[in-house]
Amino acid sequence: MTVFHLDIEAFATQVERLREPSLWSRPLVIAPEHGRAAVIAASPDAKALGVGKGMSLSYVQRYFPGVAVCVPDEIAYRRAHQQVQRLVLGFSPVVEPLTYGHFAIDMSGMRPLYGSWDNAALKLNRALKERFRLPATVGIAQNKLVSTIAAKEVQKAREPLCAVALGEEPDFLAPLSCRALPEWNDKAIRKLLFELNLSTIQAIQRLPRHLMGFAAGAQGLRLHRHAFGVDPRPVTPPHDRDALSEDYCFQPDTNDDAVIQATLLQMVTRLCARLRAASASTSEAHVALRFTDDVWRRRRFRFNPTQQERSLQRTLLRDYDRWCDRRLRVRYLSLSCQAVGRDQNQLLLFPETNRDRVSPHLDQIRKRFGRHAVVRGGELFGQCRETG
Repeated sequence: MTVFHLDIEAFATQVERLREPSLWSRPLVIAPEHGRAAVIAASPDAKALGVGKGMSLSYVQRYFPGVAVCVPDEIAYRRAHQQVQRLVLGFSPVVEPLTYGHFAIDMSGMRPLYGSWDNAALKLNRALKERFRLPATVGIAQNKLVSTIAAKEVQKAREPLCAVALGEEPDFLAPLSCRALPEWNDKAIRKLLFELNLSTIQAIQRLPRHLMGFAAGAQGLRLHRHAFGVDPRPVTPPHDRDALSEDYCFQPDTNDDAVIQATLLQMVTRLCARLRAASASTSEAHVALRFTDDVWRRRRFRFNPTQQERSLQRTLLRDYDRWCDRRLRVRYLSLSCQAVGRDQNQLLLFPETNRDRVSPHLDQIRKRFGRHAVVRGGELFGQCRETG
């Protein structure tokens, strides 16, 4: 398997500059309007001045007065991301969209069409510049992890691509900082690496595998594998044909658990109504949170097939403190599920409860009188935190 990682640096700032060309002449950051806002994206020229993601907006405005500030527009970024995805699908049918401006592309079997992987990457880069005027870097490797790191490293050198051949992954990763590994985002792992005085990936490679497992359990074993460039994850494209999704952008950002949970329950109600309208159910749900500092939390839930709000809400809220575990404000929340036809489900051993039978009638009321004609108590902002 050969994987390309397409990385459009500071995607949000690039989109804002395409919408407003006058911003090309000034360093640019993306940050919300509220008083304690933090920078969620900085253009390359802003980074050159010392401005970085997560920095306080008030600090940036005080010490970098020439920097322009734009309020984030999630709808515009999502639309631009989808347009880029359609272009990338012309190079390979197996594309996994990651965060905005980032794509994992499985190029297996595509080499005869382009002659070489370098040629394919350069063609992709050129197509992005000609159609969208978006500069990008491409990392080429045998898996998603190494291709992602390669794209980030070559971005620093301002080169269009970086290819890591099969078997060269440990040598490529060895001199890099531990910050390059995804486990660096885990506070416990950062603390462990500091205590063990492990600053480079080569230092992790020198440790016995069982020692990392003893120190950090399953996370330590995964960290050791990643230090050698081992990543068995396949490129997984989204299944849009049967996927249902709901999303919400908080204005302003909030860290009020009652508001976040109530919004999640509203999304569950809308998704379940769509499932019932399609005579379908779901056995898997995906929740994604985007915090004000541009850090994402994603969680997948599996359960018995259902199309009822009560069981789905109970499943999502049961582990709420585990997937919404930061006190920073939340900017964006999404919920998606895979629709499965009723004839594909296991037959019910026990009949539905009377409470479950109410939902189709509520759907009819909402269809006739509007979505807010009947609202469950747990969906009111700032009200009940639990369903039941």
